[in-house]
Amino acid sequence: MEDIVCMGRVLRTLRRARELSQVEIALKAELNLSYYSRIERGEANPTIKTVLKILATLDVPYEDYWGMVSLEKQHFNADPLTDEDHGSEDVRK
Repeated sequence: MEDIVCMGRVLRTLRRARELSQVEIALKAELNLSYYSRIERGEANPTIKTVLKILATLDVPYEDYWGMVSLEKQHFNADPLTDEDHGSEDVRK
């Protein structure tokens, strides 16, 4: 479960860094808004195809994203807070 939560946190951080709304991402990636929102909250387990669509919308290489998720997992395992923005500063680097 922590993987899904970390994946969502990184997607949220990337989206916010680009000053995009969830609506914009969902429309561009051709996803249902509520589904995309659940992905960011770590409540849905997206397929690789869905993740690739989101990353294309955010213009983030797949390899870079997984590196960010790995960093977020390290922070999550060290101090698993429920704060949705925990670790977002480190992910943006």
